[in-house]
Amino acid sequence: MTGRHARPEPTHDGTLDSLLHLVAESLGYACATFPGDVVQLEGAGPDGRSNRLHVSMRTLRQLARLVPRDDWPALVSDHVTTIVTAIEEPLDLSDFDLAQHLLRTRIYPAEADNGVLAARPFAPGLIEVVVVDTPTTVRTVTIDEMDGWPVSGDALFMLGRANVRADGPLEHEERDLAGVRVSVLHGWTFYAVTHLAWLEEYLPMGSRGALVIAPNRGLVVAHPLRPGGADVRARYRAVATAAAELQAHAHRAYEDGPGSLSPHLYWWRGGELTLLETRYEGDALVLPPDLVSVLTSHAAEH
Repeated sequence: MTGRHARPEPTHDGTLDSLLHLVAESLGYACATFPGDVVQLEGAGPDGRSNRLHVSMRTLRQLARLVPRDDWPALVSDHVTTIVTAIEEPLDLSDFDLAQHLLRTRIYPAEADNGVLAARPFAPGLIEVVVVDTPTTVRTVTIDEMDGWPVSGDALFMLGRANVRADGPLEHEERDLAGVRVSVLHGWTFYAVTHLAWLEEYLPMGSRGALVIAPNRGLVVAHPLRPGGADVRARYRAVATAAAELQAHAHRAYEDGPGSLSPHLYWWRGGELTLLETRYEGDALVLPPDLVSVLTSHAAEH
């Protein structure tokens, strides 16, 4: 489902790290390695103030796997320059009438929350962040910037979501995932996972909801939990099989990226995403009691 048929050569031989250091130094930034496969760039911006930027080596390696090795220098240069520009680019956000049309909400891993972002919880392990989308870059909005606007809090996030929706729908395809019928939502956008907020507009779903994964920024895969008749055991096996396949695909797509978000399986129900805590007994996946209760109660109604 990632659209790639062959995995290019390994990216852990130090070449990308060396290229990153060279590009950063050419832009006036020093590099330091941090836990979590992160490199911090530190240097003075055009206004003389010290800037600290973080580059995810995981994301950089994922991007490098998509292109030939000869293209790595250009890839690293573009990637780092974009990050630096997002901080150094003079962008006056004081005029909200102008800024509001650039606002979007983007989903990030929860660990990206550094305490200064205009962010709120989206799902377990994920946050929703207000960003400014310009022709050259996407940059996050800080709490201080948000506090200077006449709109804040839930209203600001609603505006960001509305702008994402106005950009147009995602591509929607029905596919078989190892025999499990799934709906795949994808697009060349940083905001694909934001569309989970209105998933019911893409898929016909009842009160049971759907099993969902959001492994990276450009992909959502869902399996609606539709009526399955009165055979409770058969229904349980079908949902357990779907959960196992989605979970496995989430791990693969999370590793592939780019823009890894979550390797976990979620249960979308009534507009809310909860972590579906499954476990294995031998080779068999065991569904959590709350999901089993819903499957059982609905099966009894048929």
